[in-house]
Amino acid sequence: MNKIACIYIQERDGTTSFLEPIIEHIRNVFAPVIVGYDIDSEDDPLEIIYQTASSAEIVFFIGHGTSDKLYASTTDNLALYYKDNIAQLTGKRLFLLSCNSVDFIKKHRLINAFGFGMLPTSLDDVRKWKDLHGIHIEDFSSDDITIYNNSIVETLKKAITTDSIYDFSLLKERIKFYANAEIAKYLIYHRNNANYRNLTDLIFYFQKDIAIQ
Repeated sequence: MNKIACIYIQERDGTTSFLEPIIEHIRNVFAPVIVGYDIDSEDDPLEIIYQTASSAEIVFFIGHGTSDKLYASTTDNLALYYKDNIAQLTGKRLFLLSCNSVDFIKKHRLINAFGFGMLPTSLDDVRKWKDLHGIHIEDFSSDDITIYNNSIVETLKKAITTDSIYDFSLLKERIKFYANAEIAKYLIYHRNNANYRNLTDLIFYFQKDIAIQ
């Protein structure tokens, strides 16, 4: 049995590429089996993912999601996990880094699962959502998005360890600590940015919206 599996969805539009340092961190710390949706595979790419996850105790999912689906490809509108096959995740320890995975976890009544709220990590996201938690994000620039994304990456790289992955309460506290450190760093060095307050508020809600089931 593969103890740890990491499903990393590399979208063809590049919207998940900023997460690669997290994948490298997971690779170095846990030596997991890493799989993705490989359209060039001679075998069924979905089945490869399902088989890898089914034999794991811990499953990382790094990619796009909604309140009811985790995607193999948003480009192809192809769901990976949804109501008809959610039983495949039963009994796994789950770390789901995707938009609205908190709602996904609650909707499907998953346990031993760690999820996140809305993560506006692209210009399309901020144009679509416009306001989040009362924070005006519609006017964010690509540089603002990069700062936000880098804060997520740096926070998770520091927080995810061999002990915290088995103690989600500890993981949540570490994410809170390192996210606050990112906020403090930004407030000190980047106050000249017109969106600095909205950015720091958004980083705050990144950690606040986390939930554990």
